[in-house]
Amino acid sequence: MNINKPNLIKITKKLRLETLNMIVKKRKGHLGSTFSCIDILVVLYYGNILKINKFNYQKNNRNRFILSKGHACLALYKILLDLNIINNKIYNSYGDNGGLGGQLDMQIPGVDWVTGSLGHAIGVSNGFALAGKLNKMSYKSYVLLGDAECDEGSVWESIMFAGSQKLNNLVVLIDRNRLSVTDFISDDNSYFKNFPKLLKSFGWNYYEIDGHSISQLLSCLNKANNSKLPVMILCNTIKGKGVSFMENSIKWHHSLPNHDEIEKARKELK
Repeated sequence: MNINKPNLIKITKKLRLETLNMIVKKRKGHLGSTFSCIDILVVLYYGNILKINKFNYQKNNRNRFILSKGHACLALYKILLDLNIINNKIYNSYGDNGGLGGQLDMQIPGVDWVTGSLGHAIGVSNGFALAGKLNKMSYKSYVLLGDAECDEGSVWESIMFAGSQKLNNLVVLIDRNRLSVTDFISDDNSYFKNFPKLLKSFGWNYYEIDGHSISQLLSCLNKANNSKLPVMILCNTIKGKGVSFMENSIKWHHSLPNHDEIEKARKELK
């Protein structure tokens, strides 16, 4: 696939529209939270970062990825369909009894961990990274967290552990959309206010970027390949990105649009 910037931008727009259409069809899903991280997912999967495909997704020496904010799973399901890792029957079972659910499950091809209980994924990713080093394998372990998830103590225990072990094959991205389910996550929050200083003190390389900039995502993730320390990338994003009335609104964590809102959203995404 051509991984130039215009092509990746085209994929993000298509993925947002298809995610909207599936949520409208099945009447369930998390539009705002999914739209904030779609650019990150597209760069990881289509930007030659994860290098995961239908031929290697079960191999031992391939990159690992956990979408810790698993409620954004529908975008990942569509990517797995596009990569021919799951088929149309599985994809179209989303929201049905016995079909794909609103969180990720390891029974789904291409999924590395079960989500829903926040705060665990970075610790599991630490385990992947440490196992890779012990087994002398060359893969990297990637994880995408939500910013509200950083309230979990287990996240900080994992950060300290990764730094102490110098897990330079670990890359953590944070979807910093500044909105949780019910509240605004201020920049004056005790840890976000001091994030660069904290991460560096724990033995990490830290970067802060525009999480909707394909260029910045590609540059930073490629830079992480040569890091001698674990890498943390704070991605500044907008919840509901791409649809004007959804952007920066708590309402659209898991609300469903009415008829007029659907038409307006489709028009903007096209």
